[in-house]
Amino acid sequence: VRDHHGGFTRWTCDITPHVKAGKKAWITLEVTDRADDISYASGYAKHQIGGILRDVHLLTLPKNHPKDLIIETELDDQYQNAELSVSAKLAEKGKNTKIELVLTDGDGKEVLLRNAKISIDDKDSFSVKNSIENPKKWDAEHPNLYTLRISFYEQDELIWSKTKKIGFREIKVVGNSLLVNGKPVKLRGACRQDVHPTLGRVATPEYELKDVLLAKESNMNYIRTSHYPPSDNFLKLCDEYGIYVEDETAVCFVIDYRIKGYKIASKSQSDPEYTDRYLSQLKEMVDLHRNHPSVIIWSIGNESIYGSNFQKSFDWLRD
Repeated sequence: VRDHHGGFTRWTCDITPHVKAGKKAWITLEVTDRADDISYASGYAKHQIGGILRDVHLLTLPKNHPKDLIIETELDDQYQNAELSVSAKLAEKGKNTKIELVLTDGDGKEVLLRNAKISIDDKDSFSVKNSIENPKKWDAEHPNLYTLRISFYEQDELIWSKTKKIGFREIKVVGNSLLVNGKPVKLRGACRQDVHPTLGRVATPEYELKDVLLAKESNMNYIRTSHYPPSDNFLKLCDEYGIYVEDETAVCFVIDYRIKGYKIASKSQSDPEYTDRYLSQLKEMVDLHRNHPSVIIWSIGNESIYGSNFQKSFDWLRD
């Protein structure tokens, strides 16, 4: 039905044309450790991969539904009030459709939204903004989270909804200072691998929570996810407990040498045939993780020779 490069990012496969309601169907997934993989996933740190690393879900969706959800919280110049922006594309043009937003604070109290409901007839996307007066801000010392529920109605019938934890925070770099909500912050932390003495590279919620709690106990406020994106659950824990994250794409060690059995080395970074592999994994990471307040830095790769595919990754990310 489709192929996919990379084992660390979430990707989707529409199997609608291949299944029939009420009939049994087999789904077969083949995992290959490619010799020319730009992620080099099994080729370093003795972390051989033997299967599927992330969660697998089977979803049924209505014919029309929101996708590519983007949630942004922009603070004013005084870092006091905020503008909450929610936007998404639709699977197809809306007809008698509307979006409803409900925002609640950490105590479960509903926050007044002046633009809580909008109609999206004859449009294939929507964008709605609300001014939020003096919300509690999110940072590593004060990981204040709000709950946003987005509901999609067709002819006044609820057909899709999603709930997200969000944090009101703004990141800026001024001179040599990193500012979180206008205050300079020093990042103190470590690189992290998904590695377990008996489970190998498989991430479980239990050991992800232990990693986060150990980091907080060690007075760390920062984790770099070397050398691939973490699970979505790990970032939810960083949102909840307060850890800044450098989210790193899986591209790594595109350099002059690789261990025996791996090819290409420093050839793919400027090869047009590999451009889609660079950009697709980066886009999947950003699309999945961009709404987490804990993610403050994006990394486009580790220990590689710079080339046009890295430049295209950088340009796409800036855009």
